[in-house]
Amino acid sequence: MSNSVVKWSFYDPTSTSTHSISSSSPPSHSISISSGPKTDWWTTAPGSQPESSARRSSGPVVYQTVRLSSSQDWKLSGLVRQEGTERFQQTTLFVKRINPKEGANGEGQLWLKSGIENEGGRKYVGVVATNPFSDWNVSPLPTETSSSVDIEIEKVGPDMHVYYSYPDASGKQQRFLLREKKGFALPLSAGDKAQEEEWWIGAMVCGPLADETKGEVHDWKFELLKADRVQSH
Repeated sequence: MSNSVVKWSFYDPTSTSTHSISSSSPPSHSISISSGPKTDWWTTAPGSQPESSARRSSGPVVYQTVRLSSSQDWKLSGLVRQEGTERFQQTTLFVKRINPKEGANGEGQLWLKSGIENEGGRKYVGVVATNPFSDWNVSPLPTETSSSVDIEIEKVGPDMHVYYSYPDASGKQQRFLLREKKGFALPLSAGDKAQEEEWWIGAMVCGPLADETKGEVHDWKFELLKADRVQSH
């Protein structure tokens, strides 16, 4: 995407959060978000334990709106940093497909966040994929990196791949698949023809139990992927 046409938006439903954006080496950006008290993105099904029928979407999001063919592959990447220590505080890359028919209780919603989250006194690299309910997956953040990790979210056809990477003790970058969701982003309407879709592509910070949560994403970059590229996975 051309840097000259980039337009940023800020989703802040509680009106308690702030943000800043700076261009590093275009088309990369650095994003800083300070979230207000007790914000979150999370949805559970009726009867889920320990919390039934939860639907929270109060975490502040800095994003670009993009309109793309449903057949277009793309990648969002960035270095995510989370310095907080309170439980569930998180800093993530964030993507959400806009569905005009999304219901009040989350029917038809589709979004994914991936980054660093605090749990049990330590930091994890994790992903929450929601369609329409939240599927949570975490892995302990390696000791080689204290509070930051590189995240990549790839849309490949209807599938979503999430990778994380970090430098090992020798400085060599190690890259791992964190989550693969087959058929996660099937087109909104049935049929073989590609459709235009609207997405939020950005970053999100929240802390469901915290009075304030701060986070940063550096080298944030969104890019379209060529159909004839060599697949990494």
